[in-house]
Amino acid sequence: MIFEKYEPEFSPIDYFITRFFVGDDCLFEQETKVSLPTLITGDMIDIFDESYLIESREFGFNEKAFITVYRIKKS
Repeated sequence: MIFEKYEPEFSPIDYFITRFFVGDDCLFEQETKVSLPTLITGDMIDIFDESYLIESREFGFNEKAFITVYRIKKS
């Protein structure tokens, strides 16, 4: 049996960007080289000593980064 070398169609992602928005304002952004745990709708998170509720999340990507956007509101 012959195994051919696999050539990926796309280059690997270099960065994972996570953004937290309250309305149209970006409250916090973090860039990492590894994926962070995913939050789901209804989860609570503390940012700058304030508690926020995750209302929704969105995903996107480009050639170099995978982006997760969370829409949050103060609880």
